[in-house]
Amino acid sequence: MLSSRPLLFSLTMGLAVLGWDVPAQAQSAAETQRRIEAAIATAPTADPAQDGKALRDFYRARQGLPAWSGDNAASGKALLAQISGLALAQGLDPAAYALPTGAGEMDADVLISAALLRFGRDLSVGAVLPARNLGGFGAETRGEFDGARFLKALAEGKPLTEQIDVISPQYVGYMRLRDGLEKARAIAAAGGWPSIPDGAKLVPGDTDDRVPVLRRRLIASGDLGDGLAEGRTYDAPLAEAVKRFQLRHGLEPDATIGGKTLAHLNVPADARARQIAVNMERWRWMPHSFGRHHIAVNIAAQQMEVVEDGAVAMSMRVVVGDVKHPTPSMSTTMSSVVLNPAWRVPTSIANKEILPKLRKDPNYLTSSKLQIVDYPEGSPESAGDGVDWNAIGKKFPYRLRQPPGPDNALGQLKFNLTDSDDIYMHDTNNRRVFGRSYRALSHGCVRLERPVELGELMLGPRWQGKLAENIAANRSTRTLMLERTTQVYMMYWTAWTDEAGILHFRDDIYGHDRRLMTAMERSRSPAPRPASGRS
Repeated sequence: MLSSRPLLFSLTMGLAVLGWDVPAQAQSAAETQRRIEAAIATAPTADPAQDGKALRDFYRARQGLPAWSGDNAASGKALLAQISGLALAQGLDPAAYALPTGAGEMDADVLISAALLRFGRDLSVGAVLPARNLGGFGAETRGEFDGARFLKALAEGKPLTEQIDVISPQYVGYMRLRDGLEKARAIAAAGGWPSIPDGAKLVPGDTDDRVPVLRRRLIASGDLGDGLAEGRTYDAPLAEAVKRFQLRHGLEPDATIGGKTLAHLNVPADARARQIAVNMERWRWMPHSFGRHHIAVNIAAQQMEVVEDGAVAMSMRVVVGDVKHPTPSMSTTMSSVVLNPAWRVPTSIANKEILPKLRKDPNYLTSSKLQIVDYPEGSPESAGDGVDWNAIGKKFPYRLRQPPGPDNALGQLKFNLTDSDDIYMHDTNNRRVFGRSYRALSHGCVRLERPVELGELMLGPRWQGKLAENIAANRSTRTLMLERTTQVYMMYWTAWTDEAGILHFRDDIYGHDRRLMTAMERSRSPAPRPASGRS
């Protein structure tokens, strides 16, 4: 027969046995719940709404019983001690999970749960929201984390390391970067690498007092062998090491130590470790799976990869937005391609760039193959004849269009992206820019190095080797549906580790790293919560 003993009485007795600091005779389930609620309300959490709910669900499932008090006190302390080392390895600050001092037994139990919960949430979905100005897809894209389930597993004695394997990003890119963080911190702990003094450019064949310093610098980062530390002459092995360093940092591999290369050489090891840590945070913002078929654009590296069946099927250089017109990080889809596209000039470009040029050269529309669409095509009015551009204010009063053709800014193909803030991927009539190492030059859209090859791959086997010929034979503007809708991820990685375990770095062209570092520092100490007013 089921016991008829009231649940409230059972809960009261359970709390008394565990020694909570209220006399058993006066204790009630309602009072227990009130005190738990009060402890949760004042516990420092990064996300009070989500974490508060998880804590309430956790203690409710335990019928209000403590998790880390009495016989379980050692378990709670051991978990907190583990967090210190584990957080550091994951690019998180252990200080964020330290307990406030002076709490009573009930408050201490909730505080331990809150610290464990916060660590789990930070590791699973990130310590800060994935805002676009930090290199994320947007704050509303943050993933889900089942905090109550995480706490329940730990309270049942399941190892913390086992739970970390469950909730941390399972991408090989994250795991490699985690290993890279360990290496960078080891270098920093050993004293880092020396700073190379300013001076004239160093080129192969030079003899200079800075060359031994350069050798030690490259040995410390693994670009030069340990046995090559001696010598004031910039010899061939050292030149190859400099080229390796330049390639790892997105620089022109010319072996010349000029201003840019010197600046990268002199970034301290601990600064590189912090750069790795913020990129690990971005991995925690990613969806649980990219899917076996997708396109990945690394905005900071100005590089694109097409992944088919889990393997890279195509890669190419791209041009991304300049500092004033950054390409946004986003998760979107590609479903169609436009052949021989026309370019409708955005209002912002017409106002800020074309109008000033027309004031200097009234024939600019004709020379640039631009047309005012408010008038019949080919008419003098469509070319702006008779317009006094100096009499026009700051706003361009017409709509502009550039018809298809070899001079079109979009080139021969435009790949449409869904809900992308008018950002798309396209060909370009300026092919020379792909030879540069720095390619943040567009107004936000992504220009492709080999758009025809991408089009053939996306349109399917029947288009292989035929797309360029088809475009040339038919100059009309046409929209073709892709063989399948493909997920597109535009991401901002300034640090990653390749298959060989070699770290790569790129410039923080938009300042996202700097802002994310600041946001992560602020997240370490949640804002104080108001006192509950309990005695």
